[in-house]
Amino acid sequence: MVQQLRLVFPSGMDESDDDYLPLLVILDPLLSDEHLGVVVEAAFGIDRHLVRNQAAAALSVKAPAPEAVERLHTRMTACGWSIVDDE
Repeated sequence: MVQQLRLVFPSGMDESDDDYLPLLVILDPLLSDEHLGVVVEAAFGIDRHLVRNQAAAALSVKAPAPEAVERLHTRMTACGWSIVDDE
């Protein structure tokens, strides 16, 4: 998953990126809170504890627009993103 994220975001990602919160929303159903933090930290160097807190916010009080999430998902798929939630 880390390699795929790096392919989709070859220039990296930080907390100020417009795609950051939508990305956390996309990854949330695929990973536990702990694994979400580990994966984002490994891919982009953002502290895993911060990621977990920001993911919780992205799913509640700071939820990105559904259109932003869909737009990012479409872009990720076009870049080769192939991981899906099997549940």
